[in-house]
Amino acid sequence: MRRQELASASDQLSLKLQPTTYQVYAIAGAADEAYVLPELADATAESPVALKDGATHGDLMAASNTVTMDEDETNTLTLSLRRKVMELQTVEMRRIPATVTAVSVMLSSIYDNLLVSGNYSEGTSPQTVTLARQDDGTTWKNSIEYFMLPAKGKPTITVKLTTGATTKSYSYDCPENLEANKHISITGTYTGGELTLTGVITGDTWNGTTTVTFNFNETNAETTGSGDDSGDDNGDEGGNAEDGVEEGTAPAVNALYKDCYVIDAYDDASGSYRMVTVIHKNEQEMSGAGTTEESLLSDINAALPSFNINGITGWRLPTVAEAKKIYPGYINEKIGSVDGMTMNASAFYYCMDGESLKAFKGSQYGYLYTNGQRLRPVTTLKFRK
Repeated sequence: MRRQELASASDQLSLKLQPTTYQVYAIAGAADEAYVLPELADATAESPVALKDGATHGDLMAASNTVTMDEDETNTLTLSLRRKVMELQTVEMRRIPATVTAVSVMLSSIYDNLLVSGNYSEGTSPQTVTLARQDDGTTWKNSIEYFMLPAKGKPTITVKLTTGATTKSYSYDCPENLEANKHISITGTYTGGELTLTGVITGDTWNGTTTVTFNFNETNAETTGSGDDSGDDNGDEGGNAEDGVEEGTAPAVNALYKDCYVIDAYDDASGSYRMVTVIHKNEQEMSGAGTTEESLLSDINAALPSFNINGITGWRLPTVAEAKKIYPGYINEKIGSVDGMTMNASAFYYCMDGESLKAFKGSQYGYLYTNGQRLRPVTTLKFRK
């Protein structure tokens, strides 16, 4: 095997070879300070171009071609390099609770190594992007762009929210492949019980554009750590036998639980838990007139922790589906007994329609957020069946 290094793409490759057939491989972007290249004596087409410990990928490209040399022949070979990495440009999580102390996004099933042949090794491993809190206090974003090898098949995307010693993970099986020569942008919006992530994958013009949309909610969240409050965990102040799980029997719809009114109850996907959504006994005036949606949502998120009551945390705006289960008349019959504020069936309350802030009143939904007047949050609790 022969090897030659070129300083730039404009340099000419020149090798004197014996007459026979050769397989020519080219790797671009594998800088010595970042990669361990195979020793010439041992190198084969299946040798890995491996990252050094602590290094990150560059803009790797590869090409290969077959050439046959005859006696006294000069052959000019053109190799067309193909990009072998994807570029993770933007990873941004928005409206993260102020109690969260760390946010990261993990992509699984990412190929471990590029081979000299331009193929990928069979091994895969997760790649994690650590995000930094931005000046607004609720947005977390990557500070640098990342080159990564593509995913083997359709990857799993995991978002981790950490508060103190507790981490809650939201995982989603991406329906699209994350391929080489693609720009990746992931934007997530946290709405309390649900985490909605919208990702857009763009490539060169000839590759077109692929849009990936995915939702995270409490049924696919996992909690690890000591069980300290994590911004959307729900537990007794004195602690539970199981992290994130309420003690006792799940209350029924139209009942009170810890001075809050139950609007919905259902089994989770595993069938092991009963999920109970409660609405707070109190509300707050917060007019959206003349306020931008982003500014108003920031104010709402800042106000939500003040609703923590009787060990219940993780308050958020109701979704449209949940708003349809809020009946002011029924609620008012119950919350008077716990000194709660009555709901006004003629007033506009805030809710979330996907990523958009909307307003509802009585049994009418879909109003613009500018009609909103009042904040009456909900949260979803978990009980073991």
